[in-house]
Amino acid sequence: MPACCSWNDVFQYETNKIIWIQSKTYGTIKWLFHVVLFSYIGFALVSDKRYQRKEPVISSVHSKIKGIAEVKKEIMENGQTKVVQSVFDMADYTFPLQGNSFFMMTNFLKTEGQEQGLCPEYPTPRTLCSSDRGCKKGWLGPRSKGIQTGRCIHYNEKQKTCEVFTWC
Repeated sequence: MPACCSWNDVFQYETNKIIWIQSKTYGTIKWLFHVVLFSYIGFALVSDKRYQRKEPVISSVHSKIKGIAEVKKEIMENGQTKVVQSVFDMADYTFPLQGNSFFMMTNFLKTEGQEQGLCPEYPTPRTLCSSDRGCKKGWLGPRSKGIQTGRCIHYNEKQKTCEVFTWC
């Protein structure tokens, strides 16, 4: 629509003229173009899924293991069966990360000269006690350093804590 310059221009309008061409050649070309276009759109959207963008996968998985594991093993010693108890903390069953790998400990070799035993737990509100009733035998807390034996023993002159089986 042209810019208005006078009142006569305000009352003018334009229309497009539609022409019907009856030609078999042009009609065939038109419909062939439509069929090719709609076939490509159907192929690209439905079967080839080109509407989805594909990106290469780049990912990383990191597992953190916390806590303690208790292992009871029966061994024969001098013709008698003996139960040997071991406790593993995070330093025992975690290993440095290596690229493109996942590690799960399935076997453990004990280093000679290391000893596990009974010792007082580090003082926390959960491990402080005044008598054996404050300690649960076999209890293993998420931040505990070992498995409780059910006994309350002296940590120092002022505090008593639950006794645990762990590396002392």
